[in-house]
Amino acid sequence: MLLWAATPLLPTSALAQAAAVTPDSPLPRLLAQRKVLTQRYAEARAQRHSLFGNKPSKKDLQEVVDALQGIVDKDQEIVDVLNRTAKEAQYTSARLAATTTHLEASSRDDRNLTAQRLYEVQNDLNNQKVKASKQLARIRELEAELAEVQDGRQLRDALIAGLGLLCAGLLVAWLRAGRKATARRPAARPAGRA
Repeated sequence: MLLWAATPLLPTSALAQAAAVTPDSPLPRLLAQRKVLTQRYAEARAQRHSLFGNKPSKKDLQEVVDALQGIVDKDQEIVDVLNRTAKEAQYTSARLAATTTHLEASSRDDRNLTAQRLYEVQNDLNNQKVKASKQLARIRELEAELAEVQDGRQLRDALIAGLGLLCAGLLVAWLRAGRKATARRPAARPAGRA
């Protein structure tokens, strides 16, 4: 009966050994010890020292019970190691889940920050384009005003030059007319001489 209770642990422990064996795991050593205990149990069960024939003696039965107790104790050690390993795996899994959550949050924050900075840079670029186009329009307005002023200045300069020439021409004509008038007039005689 005890053998039947211990037997289901063999496939389970083999699977657990494959999943839980690490370089510092005591599981391989415990499984090797259990194998030795199982062999000792098989040997004890095979013994028949009874006076009544082919039946086990009390001593034989005690060896079988001791072997089974050793197997049960070893199985308990194996279960304890597997429980510790499962707890460590749960702790590691929780730590990895927390780290993953933190990394996902950090990555999401980084993406949001990058998107926000990109949006700000695009806004700044658009603002710079608007400012540049306004400045270009203002420059064109100033150039048009400058061209009008220069045209007005040239016209003014031309008018001043024309008026200056007209004044000079009038002065010259007035001076000539004054000379001609003096030359046509007889010389005035002084009064009192006769």
